[in-house]
Amino acid sequence: MALLIRAARNNLTTSESPYYALASWPEVIDCDKFIDRMAAGRTSFSKADIVGVFQLAREELARLLAEGCYVNTPFGAAVPMASGKLESPDEPFRPTSEDSDHRVRFDFRLDPAIANEALASLRCRRIANEDYSSPRIACAASLKSGIEGEAAAGELLRVSGARLKFDPADGSLGLFFRSASGDERRAEVYAHIQPSLVIAQVPADLPSGEYRLVLRARTRRGRRIEGEGPLRVG
Repeated sequence: MALLIRAARNNLTTSESPYYALASWPEVIDCDKFIDRMAAGRTSFSKADIVGVFQLAREELARLLAEGCYVNTPFGAAVPMASGKLESPDEPFRPTSEDSDHRVRFDFRLDPAIANEALASLRCRRIANEDYSSPRIACAASLKSGIEGEAAAGELLRVSGARLKFDPADGSLGLFFRSASGDERRAEVYAHIQPSLVIAQVPADLPSGEYRLVLRARTRRGRRIEGEGPLRVG
């Protein structure tokens, strides 16, 4: 996979360039999948062990930030920050008052070593400007094998992207497998349907071959919209 780069129109009057580069992600990795990848790596820890360690770290980090600490973690530094205007050196700081603009927030600063390691291997792929009204299929992969762009008949298929949610009760909407001849088969079994993630079963009797994966949804006004992506069934 690669970081997706497109051109976005620049509406700032202070810039001479009509467009600027904007990044989007081929996949959103949730916490559970992140832990699954760790458990599958070079470790003797089970998934339950890793979940326990992360939960302990999360609870301790929250406690330390609540004490106002600057906390260095293996991933970077968590830092409490204050903002707001003061009329005098002695004016009280009132972040809980609605009458002031005093606020406390927490920033996270990624460890530069991690950033440099990622940048050294990062690939970027230039894409066309995106249609922000239609579904976007960023990645389709077998839930079993995790191989991008491939799945076997009968397997669960993980489709990630944007604006993917639809009403499964509407037979004209959903995930369709379009063959080279133009014939389409709809996925009838759905395990998960959300705007950024759909998990559906590839029809068990779908012949092997190259397909266009088509996701159809509707706008709030009822207009049908769709997005596409490649998939090899075999």
